[in-house]
Amino acid sequence: MRRRCSILLSIVASAGLSAGGIGAATAQCVLPYQLTNGQTADASQVMANFNALVACLGSQGATNSIQYNAGGGSFAGVGPLTNGQLVVGSAGAAPQAQTLTPGAGIAITNGPGSITIAATGGQGGTGLYRQVMSATPTSAGTGLTNWLNQGSAVVTDSPVGVSINAPSSSVDNITGRYMAAPSPPYTITALIAATRNSSSFNSVGIGWYDGTNKLHLLTYTTNNGGVPFFQVSKYNSPTSFNGVDLNSASNAFAQPVWLQISDNGTNVSFAFSQDGANFLQLFSVAKASGFLGASGYNNVILSVNPQASRTLGTLMSWAQN
Repeated sequence: MRRRCSILLSIVASAGLSAGGIGAATAQCVLPYQLTNGQTADASQVMANFNALVACLGSQGATNSIQYNAGGGSFAGVGPLTNGQLVVGSAGAAPQAQTLTPGAGIAITNGPGSITIAATGGQGGTGLYRQVMSATPTSAGTGLTNWLNQGSAVVTDSPVGVSINAPSSSVDNITGRYMAAPSPPYTITALIAATRNSSSFNSVGIGWYDGTNKLHLLTYTTNNGGVPFFQVSKYNSPTSFNGVDLNSASNAFAQPVWLQISDNGTNVSFAFSQDGANFLQLFSVAKASGFLGASGYNNVILSVNPQASRTLGTLMSWAQN
């Protein structure tokens, strides 16, 4: 048995094992006792050589690196790896440390010892609007988590987006979900659908709320029960209509419709689109002279005014840039 151990240690020592992975640098593992064939080895010497060999191999390369056989009786290393990195094979070459690259419609989040892969919604499809559609909006994902004049209205994260279901009202009674506005400059683009059967000025839209009472909105509105049009409207409060900055032509714009609001720090503007990529500006005004005043454009809102019909206002896409 002693003779077999001495032969094994001699083979290991003479192979010149090296480890590392730091350029071409290698380190020879030196054993404290040189044992030769035919020599009777003391057990303490055998153990000392084994311990020295383990310590030598353990000291090679960077901490937390991964060792591999580099050929020629030597080792090399990959790493240490950062969050989300994997060791990836390369035909005929050394393995490499790489991260996963997301394709269209995929999000990858790397963490300590973890990789999370998730679909991001519309970008993963092949439909006509895949380049302009966001992931399916949710209340939490959009930030639209605060109620204005909720009453008995309810909100639902539906399979197609965020939907506000508001009971019919005989007068102006805007309800909505709002969030703090981003820091300018920014543009928010929303795809809106309205489900209703109104004989009045029923509206669904987006815009700004000053946090106290007043609203400045771009809405998709029924023309007193007639064909819908776009309206840039002003409200002293959710139940008090002030006036309009613009009424578009009654062109019976098809649903769903793309609405866009922008704040460049100096001006606020309102625009619409039927394709989600090309927008026509309807109205723009300096914030200082706008209805909400220089500091009043501080909340962004999804609004529903359910005049003469229970109304479902649905947010189907929401992008901020």
